[in-house]
Amino acid sequence: MRLRSGIAIGAIAAMPWMTLSAQTTRADSLLNAGALQRAESLYYSAVQTRPRDPMARWALGKYLVSRGAPRVGMTLFEEALQFGGDPAVVNTELAPTYLALGEYHKLSALKASPLSAPERERARWLVARSTKLLAPDSVSILTLKKSSDAAPLGRVAIRVNGRTLDATITAREHGIIIADTSSVAKRLRVFRQPGARAGANGGAPAVADSIGLGQISLADYPVTVQPLANKVQALIGLDVIARFAPTFDPAAERVTLHVAGTVPRTISGADELPTLLTRSDLRVLRGGAWASLEQPQVLQLLSRRRWTFDARRGQLTIDR
Repeated sequence: MRLRSGIAIGAIAAMPWMTLSAQTTRADSLLNAGALQRAESLYYSAVQTRPRDPMARWALGKYLVSRGAPRVGMTLFEEALQFGGDPAVVNTELAPTYLALGEYHKLSALKASPLSAPERERARWLVARSTKLLAPDSVSILTLKKSSDAAPLGRVAIRVNGRTLDATITAREHGIIIADTSSVAKRLRVFRQPGARAGANGGAPAVADSIGLGQISLADYPVTVQPLANKVQALIGLDVIARFAPTFDPAAERVTLHVAGTVPRTISGADELPTLLTRSDLRVLRGGAWASLEQPQVLQLLSRRRWTFDARRGQLTIDR
């Protein structure tokens, strides 16, 4: 099964509420070593041999979210809670998964929630509205501005509440972040409460009436407002556009977004690299080892070739 989260690659630490099975520990070790298929097999096997073990379900859920199957991962997190998993631990992964999937009712009702007071208020506000996707065609084309040291993946123009912003594409952040100095920030619904801390990343949770990505429009979309350095207007996480199976074409200076979120399988003429989306990076399996998408050697390759991030398959396809 080729099924992104926010997991960080690294040994899964033993938790006081659960005991690591040998299979889960071994799977995590194999994943770090780049033995993806063997690790995946052990993650599934741990759940099959210990069906009521919350740790096994939690570990498999994290793995599947990182590989592009957030809904399956969400279900596994929920089952981990049902089988006695510590909500303070499981919900650290479940909350961002709910947010990414637009499961605002579940997010607002989450017990032992890791959300701040403003984040909980935003979730409650979104329950009655829900994020909606509008697209008149099956694809949407964005102009890709050339990369730089500050924006190695390039920049695209996005519309926030009808105003155009220059957004830096990044795999280091999730979601859309608007500079607090931007005039657009004043047009957002920002959630702040006296005495309550802002979002975990130091920003303030907010909602945009609309986000425009070419012909694609997202209504009532959660964003973050925070200070950004070097006069950057906005950041757009690769996870945001990953839902549209983006194809980057540096030579043509464009990004093609596929509304259905899928692209046909490549038969030949391309390199297919497995991916792992973590809290702060997108990593590709290359030469038997994981490499950051923003590693110089990888960026150099991507700057010369047409490539597609097929998140649902957990795969980066690079034309030869």
